[in-house]
Amino acid sequence: MMKESTIDLLQIAESNLLYSFKDIRPEEVNKQAIPSTNTIGWIVGHCFSHLHMVLSVTCQEIQILSDDATHYYRYGTTKEEIASTESLLTFEELVDKYLKISTMSFAYLNNLEDADFQRVIFPEIEETLERSIKRISLHFLGHVGQIVLIRRSLGNPGSSFVGGSHPKSRKRMRDEWDTWWNSSKSSFNR
Repeated sequence: MMKESTIDLLQIAESNLLYSFKDIRPEEVNKQAIPSTNTIGWIVGHCFSHLHMVLSVTCQEIQILSDDATHYYRYGTTKEEIASTESLLTFEELVDKYLKISTMSFAYLNNLEDADFQRVIFPEIEETLERSIKRISLHFLGHVGQIVLIRRSLGNPGSSFVGGSHPKSRKRMRDEWDTWWNSSKSSFNR
């Protein structure tokens, strides 16, 4: 039961994160709404990097994002450092790498037993896999609200804050997002 509910929570969070930037325009990805905010592109990379660090690198010892990309998107990177660093990945590359990370991560989680979710994966803070997944989910959902507000301030209202709690509605959201991404991702390759 723990396995099912933990994976379900992460799926809800992921579908909302992806849906939060559905229909974004290429010129909005790296635009700051005001000087003190991060860009949508950086926020998305920051969330993707968090899941990558936990479920790819720590749990599976598979690194898909480079150390430089992980550093660029980490918490604590200054706005000045971000502004002075040339983008390491196009938005298209970032999202496509994340989709690979996501597929591998959910396959990994689905192959675990319920008891595996109580395994401590970060001994220094005694954090279990279950707790880490819950933290990732809350992290994603917090940034969903931020992305929605930034989009609104840029004149592109986008989606609502949180949806997809029911599996059918989550599937609809993901299908819509997949259709949008597959038809428009090449416009994000600069």
